[in-house]
Amino acid sequence: MNIFQESSCSILGFLLVFFLQGSCTDPVVEVHKAVGDSLDLIANFSKEDLEVKWKHNETDLAQYYNNKLILLKSQFHKRLEMNEDNIGITVKGLKLQDSGIFSIVAERRSIQYPTKLILLHVHDLIRDVQIESSNSWLPSINIYIFHLQCKASGDPNPSYSWSGNLVKTGPNLNISLHPAESATLNCTTNNTVSVKHTTKTVECREKNEYSRFCVKM
Repeated sequence: MNIFQESSCSILGFLLVFFLQGSCTDPVVEVHKAVGDSLDLIANFSKEDLEVKWKHNETDLAQYYNNKLILLKSQFHKRLEMNEDNIGITVKGLKLQDSGIFSIVAERRSIQYPTKLILLHVHDLIRDVQIESSNSWLPSINIYIFHLQCKASGDPNPSYSWSGNLVKTGPNLNISLHPAESATLNCTTNNTVSVKHTTKTVECREKNEYSRFCVKM
């Protein structure tokens, strides 16, 4: 169980309810990004008499008034880039802790525009994937049991799927082989922003009736 992930989801849910209660908002836009990516937050309004404020959760990031775009002190300050032509900011070098709700609040004199809400999820990339295996011999039924485990680095909670001789989901796979049989298995790991896969072949060969050995390729 990923307690941090569950807590983060609860906090995001609470913040969404907070933003939506008693306010005029556009439909929430849900965005998935990888660590290191950038996020553009464009106001997309006419500049005349416009005032805009950008927020992350409840922290002010930037504001636009009197035809000037000003970056404010925040956790993003050194990673914010201004775009005065489009009245927008770009958050660069996204980190896992940047996940949350970005809002764009805009008004013109007595006109209050619907608040734009962007629900951002930042994910680790899957860096690598390997298959580890062990086996046991069951002489009573003349089979080998191979215990395979797919391991990914990077994202700690990717999805796993197997294909080849068997189709299965999850990181673990058991497969039984008689002597002289072989199997080639492919493990694929993926999340919203990346995918990696690897293949392993396992085979049991019988030298003679008294000697057997397993090959993992």
